[in-house]
Amino acid sequence: MCVVVFGAIFGAEICRGAAVPLQGGRGIMALPAVWQDDQGQFVRLAQWAGEPVIITMAYGTCRKVCSTSLRRMEEVQALADAAGQNLQFVVVSLDPKADTPEDWRAFRRVHRLERGNWHFIRGTPKDTRTLASLLGIGYWLYDDHVVHDFRVLRLGLHGEIEAMLTLASDAPSELVTVKPR
Repeated sequence: MCVVVFGAIFGAEICRGAAVPLQGGRGIMALPAVWQDDQGQFVRLAQWAGEPVIITMAYGTCRKVCSTSLRRMEEVQALADAAGQNLQFVVVSLDPKADTPEDWRAFRRVHRLERGNWHFIRGTPKDTRTLASLLGIGYWLYDDHVVHDFRVLRLGLHGEIEAMLTLASDAPSELVTVKPR
């Protein structure tokens, strides 16, 4: 859900929601949206069904929260490598108009995030808002910036949220080994 707020932050669009399952208890992988990856190919989240996925939302020109999210994801990658666990890493653009496939490719090169299990994707503004809501990632547009929550999540084999890192948690290992509920 997005609202336009007036007053202290005049004209800022705020999108906020708690992580919620899709109707019928289906996981996030069932979202019908089509995304474009950094190679210009069109993909669906369902292509990663059957594999554990580490997912976050970011944008290429962010200098604060996104950098922290990506560093934490790199820590998770290192822990997964040490544990012999295969994970897919998906970074979804919060600024799909600006984060073109070319921009994401350059971003990956500069930040040395070129492994084949890392995927940078963008969608429509509507699909971006929907996914952010499902993941519980609040964000708002303010001038030329996207202000957003820090959240890195682990999705299970069907897209269910199994674990997450927030600013209040400091255990990337929780995203590698998920304890049975």
